[in-house]
Amino acid sequence: MDLEIRGKKALIGGGTRGIGRSVAETLAAEGVNLEIIARHSSQEVAKEISKKFGITSHGHDFDLSKDDVISLKKEIGNIDILFANAGGPKPGEMEDLDNEDWRMAYDLTLMSVVKLTRAFLPGMISKGWGRVIALTSISVFEPISRLLLSNSIRMAVEGLIRSLSVQHASSGVTFNCVAPGYTLTDRVKKLFEDTAKIRRVDPKIIENEIAERPDIKRLARPFEIANAIAFLVSERASYITGTTLKVDGGYVKSSL
Repeated sequence: MDLEIRGKKALIGGGTRGIGRSVAETLAAEGVNLEIIARHSSQEVAKEISKKFGITSHGHDFDLSKDDVISLKKEIGNIDILFANAGGPKPGEMEDLDNEDWRMAYDLTLMSVVKLTRAFLPGMISKGWGRVIALTSISVFEPISRLLLSNSIRMAVEGLIRSLSVQHASSGVTFNCVAPGYTLTDRVKKLFEDTAKIRRVDPKIIENEIAERPDIKRLARPFEIANAIAFLVSERASYITGTTLKVDGGYVKSSL
């Protein structure tokens, strides 16, 4: 299927590893040019992807929780596709988290989406075409143990994206969230290690327990999340906006 996005320009948050890296490579395979932002190694990854897929790709070492998005906008210019992804906040329950943890999670998880959207949405509206995708989590449907920050703040991201989809419904720009289930990334492996340490068991036991929960009986692979995102940013998904797509293998049992 031709997704009709060849030649478009995408900004990929957290594009050097995990789901972000898979999104970058999946879109590059469709002929999309990339602006990759991450805290480390963005230029190296951009060069690798350019060489592999024959597209234009630039890397920008950038901390979404701290750095000035206005300067990034001046450097990148207008884009067609925004994939807002900045990793997840630290694990812990209420008694484990102080006010600074909450502030950092707010800046990383919510304000990164706000700042990127404020900077790049006007250019999409002026062209009458654009795609904004925010990566959230199945925690917006069902709280996950020891992820209080994620459970709380990702709900705000979903509210933001839904509000923007209503406000700009006739602009030619669509706004959606993608909520992955447990996916084999470095972050998820660290979460398994965190839980295993508390329970004093091998992390593999935690992984196997989680893998039994989805109907598909395994964890997701990053490219499976990326494939769903590639469809949502395509011309084929022009009538999909204001939704949160679960890509969880049947982990969340509720249909709501």
